[in-house]
Amino acid sequence: MSNQPYSEPLDANTAGWSDDDDLYADEPSTAFPPDSLVTFRFLRDAVKRHSRIWLVLALIGLAGGLSMGAVIPPGHTSAARMLITTREGEDPTKAMATEISLATTRTVAERTISLLKLPDTPDGLLERYTATALTDRVLEIKATAKTTEQATRLATVVAQTYLIFRKEQIALQSAPLARDLAAAQAELTIAKQGVIATGDNPDELRRPTAPAAVKYIAANDKVQFVGQQVLDQNVAASKMNSSRMLDAPAPVLTSAKRLLAIQAGTGLLAGLFLGIGFVIVRALISDRLWRRQDIARTLGARVRLSTGKPPRRQWIPFARRLRRHQQHHPEIELLVRHLDQRIIWTKRPTPALAVISVDDVRACAIAVASLAYSLAESGKNVLVADLTGTGLLAGKLGVTDIGTRDSQFSEPSRRITVYLPDPDGGPAEGCYLRLGDNNRPGGSGDISLDAAWDVADVVLSLATLTPALGADHLGSWASRAAVVVTAGRSSTGKVRATGDMVRLAGLEIDTAVVLNADKTDEGVGVIEAESSPRTPNVDMFSR
Repeated sequence: MSNQPYSEPLDANTAGWSDDDDLYADEPSTAFPPDSLVTFRFLRDAVKRHSRIWLVLALIGLAGGLSMGAVIPPGHTSAARMLITTREGEDPTKAMATEISLATTRTVAERTISLLKLPDTPDGLLERYTATALTDRVLEIKATAKTTEQATRLATVVAQTYLIFRKEQIALQSAPLARDLAAAQAELTIAKQGVIATGDNPDELRRPTAPAAVKYIAANDKVQFVGQQVLDQNVAASKMNSSRMLDAPAPVLTSAKRLLAIQAGTGLLAGLFLGIGFVIVRALISDRLWRRQDIARTLGARVRLSTGKPPRRQWIPFARRLRRHQQHHPEIELLVRHLDQRIIWTKRPTPALAVISVDDVRACAIAVASLAYSLAESGKNVLVADLTGTGLLAGKLGVTDIGTRDSQFSEPSRRITVYLPDPDGGPAEGCYLRLGDNNRPGGSGDISLDAAWDVADVVLSLATLTPALGADHLGSWASRAAVVVTAGRSSTGKVRATGDMVRLAGLEIDTAVVLNADKTDEGVGVIEAESSPRTPNVDMFSR
């Protein structure tokens, strides 16, 4: 009897991977919202994430508002108030609206320009003074000029010109009635002559029913009616023409503090509006990745570590070597511990890890150099390959020449060997995979490199990838890679291309690291295949 464990035959009803899983493998899951979905939280996170931008713009607007008074001095304003009498029975609100329209006509502006010999155009002058109804009978004219005297004179002339123009318009309203009265009087004269021609007396009509007498009576009534209208119009015009200036135009006193506060507030609100608007628009049109979940899905690998900001740039000349404060930076120490945990320690092949920087080579160079020092201090022989083409990693380890060099800083660092390929040879120089039980590059003819690989306990490499060159050369340095992405710096296309190039080269993306992680990000950073529940394999139920 066989000693092999018995297992039930796999059928359609048995737990395991079924064909249905493959049918729906490429369909999007409902575990994540659509990529094009824009929510209020998305906009809120964008505003919170880029708070420095709109705060700086708000401060710039505040400074601009405070300096506006010095750059563009405010004009001086004078006001003239007039008592306006309108027609009896007319709606006061509509009547004052008509008065404001009369005061701001081009005719008043043209006459004012002619009287004061101003260089302004009528439309330009209309922008320098305003007419406002303070009450149903008080109209205020405010004029602005460079000096107080000019503003007072302008307000005075505008008010006087308006009153004259208003009287002219009132007089023109009586002209039609005057013509009607003259026509009625002429008609009465003709009718009177007709009555006299019949031998009757116009003052004492003996035959009032005669046609001439009837015509005379109608003409006389019309004259009296039109005359009464003219009398009423003259009385109303006399009252309306009694409009006058209440007091002499005087400068309008304004508070300097109040004006400064208004200008500062206006500038602050304008800067704040522009800043928040810019942040929202940029978030809507940008394809940069900020969230761990988006980076994981685009890269096709799990984000196992998120850190804060890496060490800032140093502006000290010739400060290329790794500094102690950089090595002991909290974020670098966290990244070094994480990378150390991803190294699989075996005898054959030589333990190797490739670190791929997507956008921040400097931070990755500091982390790999710190990891090399840490391993050297623990007694390991470390081979470090700088495949970035920038020499930053080699510079952190004290090597600037092309070729293979030994670091000579301290006793632990003598265990570090740095390989810096010839920049003219391209990234694939000396990187052809040699078949066998090791993964070291061969065929380069570099004896020093082969010797360093023979004694190395671990191989660390730092690389940057471009679609033009691909990642095939990395397959001879390591079989596992760690991809480092900075939140908000790389586009979707760049991150996806990096993941595709690494997988096409035969490397496994063991971990993805996010630098400068967004504080508003609450995602985990796992790919959909890991987060989706799967039915256990049938082997788990073997007995």
